[in-house]
Amino acid sequence: MKIRKKEIIPAIIKHFFLLIVSFISLVPFYIAIINAFKKEKDIYANPMGIPVRNLTLDNLIRNFNAPNFNVTRAYVFTMGLVIVTLILVVLIASMMSYILSRNRTGFFKIAYMLLLAGMLIPIQVILIPVIQILKTIGLMLTAPGLVLLYIAWYMPFTTFVLTGYISTISPQLDESARMDGAGPILIFFRIIFPLMKPALISVIIFITVWTWNDFITPFVIFGSSKFYTVTTGIFRAIGQYTQKWDDVFAILFYAITPLAICYIWLQKFFISGLTSGSVKS
Repeated sequence: MKIRKKEIIPAIIKHFFLLIVSFISLVPFYIAIINAFKKEKDIYANPMGIPVRNLTLDNLIRNFNAPNFNVTRAYVFTMGLVIVTLILVVLIASMMSYILSRNRTGFFKIAYMLLLAGMLIPIQVILIPVIQILKTIGLMLTAPGLVLLYIAWYMPFTTFVLTGYISTISPQLDESARMDGAGPILIFFRIIFPLMKPALISVIIFITVWTWNDFITPFVIFGSSKFYTVTTGIFRAIGQYTQKWDDVFAILFYAITPLAICYIWLQKFFISGLTSGSVKS
């Protein structure tokens, strides 16, 4: 079958646009990676060039435990926040999504719409009220306070994704389990929850990336305390080494490498996890 000319031109334009967007997105990543292995003079001389002859690991070794940014401590603390947040958000949102997906009338429908309204509110808008609440309950400048904020922040999005996915799972599975004597909790954890794997993987990926990259929230919650995440640690270190670009790029390398590895490892789940619940089976 011959490809029509009117189909070729839109395809060329689409792919050209995707190439431009990909290039713009990858250039900062490329600059941060290659300059982490350069001496400062080489960065100024040719920031875009690949360090073939003057490749060095001195920047990474010197900045592994910078005065204001301990890489190991930042990694452990940030991963702790990510893991605790993921466990609580997934557990609470999945059970709530199951209830909402099986009850779409009356009170449950109104509750679902109000919950989704939270997706329209940027986190920056509610930071001041949140700070006042955390001060009142004594959780300001603490990790539990930040986790509590993350749970509230991620709950609308997570519930939206999981509710939509659970809606594609036939309620007949619930009925069959009830006939066998299973209760609501057993039905959810033994039948529904395992079937939610694609949607859960997508949620886990997005929450991990958002939490790891978040700067403003931990910066405001922790302030100048001893706690710092990867992003706020970078801010501390770069604030001291503003003119030392070899140190800056080395610290940025430590910050973006874990996410890059996770993306390469889990990239196949990005699309499959989001689209698997878009079509009813």
